[in-house]
Amino acid sequence: MRIFSMPELMDTHFPSRPCIIENLLPAGTYLLAGAPKIGKSFLVLQMAYQVSAGEPFLGFPSRQGTVLYLALEDTYERLQKRLAQMTERDSPDLVLSVLADTLEEDLLEQLENFLFEYPETVLVIIDTLQRIRGRMPDNGSYAADYDTIAKLKAFSDQRGIALLLVHHTRKEGAEDVFDTISGTNGILGAADGALVLHKDKRTSGDAILDVVGRDQPQMRLRLRFDPTHSLWQVTEVETEPFREPPNPLLEFLSRLVNEENPLWSGTATELVQCLSEMDSAQAISPNWIVRALNVRQDDLLRKYSIRYGSRRTKDGKVILLRWEGVR
Repeated sequence: MRIFSMPELMDTHFPSRPCIIENLLPAGTYLLAGAPKIGKSFLVLQMAYQVSAGEPFLGFPSRQGTVLYLALEDTYERLQKRLAQMTERDSPDLVLSVLADTLEEDLLEQLENFLFEYPETVLVIIDTLQRIRGRMPDNGSYAADYDTIAKLKAFSDQRGIALLLVHHTRKEGAEDVFDTISGTNGILGAADGALVLHKDKRTSGDAILDVVGRDQPQMRLRLRFDPTHSLWQVTEVETEPFREPPNPLLEFLSRLVNEENPLWSGTATELVQCLSEMDSAQAISPNWIVRALNVRQDDLLRKYSIRYGSRRTKDGKVILLRWEGVR
């Protein structure tokens, strides 16, 4: 068991885990649920392609990288047809398969081997969750549901990727749309979040995508399907994500490290001195600045293109700040 005292925890620099799709899909394990034949597979294939190509998904910026799409209820011919409708541009970073083991077999080992071969992987999509679950208790227990998702979550957390599991909703409605996710509450309880795609009428080309999670604000998007190109498009963002006001510390760091001065290194005390020279009214302690950087490193990278790192030397901890250009 790994434990931290509060001071140890606050002073620890964990690896950066930027969002795969900003405000929509952070690193972690998520569900995409919806009724059968509602358009989930079109939506995740679109996501897989656009993230692999570094294109925005539903208007949200994506982090480009390799994407593995396990289309376990499809055929290669159907995937070929859908991609041909979707785009004329190939993405070599999109990898597809219609076969995979179950969790009871060697699925996690297969994924581990894939990440070893494709170390730039940022997203794995499994369509569907049911295909990789293996044998389940006849009555479907909370513990069994929780354990299934927990195994996948542990894998995504250790590798710092996003893992999206396509799943079904129940026929029975519910006041809270997330209560319609098939199975017990153990499925959503173990996941980091969920996206639920639903329609008022099955024959309608319009749909709603509700989003909830631990690391992103709850949102509702209204979508429309373009059958000509097999693409979902946003018609309205009904619930805007919360946008934090500019952070004074990050604003200062963006003046210190940028295109003209792409690299800075030094101790926390030296960094405080640099910031004090910019604004003598700022009262910042070295200890506080290290803790603030540990907590805000993803914001620093996403909003200001500055990567934060640290290393220990014989003289103590050295802070590293590197400008990485527009992301």
